[in-house]
Amino acid sequence: MFKRSQHKKRTESLIEMSRSNLPKAVLLLAWPIIVEMLLQSTVGIADTAMVGRLGPASIAAVGLGNQFVMFLLTIFAAVRTGATVLVARSIGAEDFKGANDAARQALIVTLFFGLTVAFIGVFFPEAGYRLLGAGEDVIAVGAGYMRWRALAALFACIIMVVTGILRGCGDTFTAMKVNVTVNLLNIFFNWILIFGNLGFPTMGTAGAGAATMVARLLGAGMMITVLFRGKANVQLKRSDSFRLHFPTLKRLFKIGVPAGIEQMFMRGAQIFFTMIVTNLGTAMYAAHQIVLRADSLAFMPGFGFSVAATALVGQNLGAEQPDEAKRAGNITMYMAIGLMTAVGALLFIFAKQAMMFFTDDLEVIQAGIPILKMMAFSMPFMAVARVAAGALRGAGDTKYVMWGTGASIWVARLGTAFVLVNMFNLGLFGAWIGMFADHVVRALIFFVRYLKGKWIFIKI
Repeated sequence: MFKRSQHKKRTESLIEMSRSNLPKAVLLLAWPIIVEMLLQSTVGIADTAMVGRLGPASIAAVGLGNQFVMFLLTIFAAVRTGATVLVARSIGAEDFKGANDAARQALIVTLFFGLTVAFIGVFFPEAGYRLLGAGEDVIAVGAGYMRWRALAALFACIIMVVTGILRGCGDTFTAMKVNVTVNLLNIFFNWILIFGNLGFPTMGTAGAGAATMVARLLGAGMMITVLFRGKANVQLKRSDSFRLHFPTLKRLFKIGVPAGIEQMFMRGAQIFFTMIVTNLGTAMYAAHQIVLRADSLAFMPGFGFSVAATALVGQNLGAEQPDEAKRAGNITMYMAIGLMTAVGALLFIFAKQAMMFFTDDLEVIQAGIPILKMMAFSMPFMAVARVAAGALRGAGDTKYVMWGTGASIWVARLGTAFVLVNMFNLGLFGAWIGMFADHVVRALIFFVRYLKGKWIFIKI
């Protein structure tokens, strides 16, 4: 168990480092998150790359299955964001009891909703695929994958929420280590269960879901162990009360519910976006899915800097240091723009190689190359949007982020995609022009709000 003096020492080290060497503090927080998210993305990448050898229908089944499960998981954005911000504010104010209370309540809610998601995915997998407009060939190979993936979602939720708690403490390294282990296990079990190695039955597409479930189960156990051992500024004990505490829940959801609604806006729009793409045929959806995977690797640095901004802004505002909070946001944004511009250049140069890594289908490869090259130019805008949104979340300004995201994704992305695909017949490339427009509009919306500085005065 950490004593109060140990908690205080850890808290002060992060805040004081941001004063004396802010770029170092940003990198200390951001690099484990970048590595973590890159490796977390390899779960989907491993599924796509290995299943891709089974054909376009299997690629589509994995992509659509993940899409449906992620839509069901939107509620956990509320829990995770609320936990991150509330823990960060509490740690900054040296209110360690409040941080522990927030962590406990977040876990209780996570278990309840995680079981609900698992139930829906296990018993209604075909309905999920049909909702997304999948063909019968995709449903036939995907139902088994969906069931396993839904079970994995329960344990993924635990990992997500504990990760949010640790980030609020300023501990990004522990989550990275756990996710490294989870991803290595997932790839290993993919190899065993998809192709029937080491004496196991050949499960095909369903094996990818089963591998994800086993890996996430082990990862969830590791995360829970971390909290009870007290390796961060939060420590839970078996003697703690795990009953619902409504005052804490009220604060948690005041911050988190807008983040949950934001994710619902995003997931709902993604479903409609997917419907637009699936109407172009299985091969085009396979290309779309591969571009999403490759693109996800490119924008992960922005996510890392976004979470760093949330933690630094939250802790500095909790410590009543608004000037330091704003300085932290500024430096984080400059660093994110520089790195993501460089990543965009690599994406442009190696677009063909990125597509060929996932598939050898020439039609799919040719459809994806120009899209990846176009999205390379969106990287600086994504950096601005993500870091500005992260800083606003750290301040508790989650309602504005919610409305800004909703307006951008539904008007700029969906509106543009629908018009260019259905009226100008630009196909998959036209749909992705809508994605590009969304990134630009969102960057403008959040950057203007950030510059005004009203977020500094928000009370939670």
